[in-house]
Amino acid sequence: SSPSIPSIILIALLVLISYSEAFTVPQLSHSKPHLRSQQHHDSRRIISIALASSASSPSGGSRESSSSSPSQITPKTFREGEVQGLRLMQDGKHEEAVKAFKYAMTLPGSRSDVIRTANVPGPSPVGGSKGGTEGRAIQTLDEFEYQAAHYNMACAYAALGNVGESVANLRKAFEYGFDNYATVRADPDLGSVKGSTEFERLMEEVDPKKFNPFGVFGK
Repeated sequence: SSPSIPSIILIALLVLISYSEAFTVPQLSHSKPHLRSQQHHDSRRIISIALASSASSPSGGSRESSSSSPSQITPKTFREGEVQGLRLMQDGKHEEAVKAFKYAMTLPGSRSDVIRTANVPGPSPVGGSKGGTEGRAIQTLDEFEYQAAHYNMACAYAALGNVGESVANLRKAFEYGFDNYATVRADPDLGSVKGSTEFERLMEEVDPKKFNPFGVFGK
């Protein structure tokens, strides 16, 4: 006997389901990449996780145990100094964090440079009567490291209630190219300075609000 109509419909549905599963396009992941201190300093918390895990790993350059107190470790690079400051902030030691960030800015960074130290006597290797110059390679901070240091200090000073120093360091971060103004306005670590005359004046200077002709009528 021929199959019934419901059986034909069921078979057709099963065929369609199998066909659609075979040609389904996999969904792409929309998760954000892990931020590094060399990239825009959008989130100090994310950066602290990335740097702290790197510093505590054998390949991160730090040999100290993860149980060591951050203030007892002497950093040798800006990266290690930034990690130290971030850990101190997480522990609520904001005054020590400020000192750590300031010290970190005196340490070698990620930018390679050369300091010309002296003239070399004798004939010049490229012609002329004078010799060339000698120098030594150094590592200096790049603009993203300066951004991170000043932004973190702004947050630490805000936690200490020092509006002037907080805003001054925010200005420095902006001068070094930090331009994620939405992060600044939304960051809870800057809550104590938001609404102050200094903060509002700075934000209006770097990110002026667009005039809304309908604003006078209210929402």
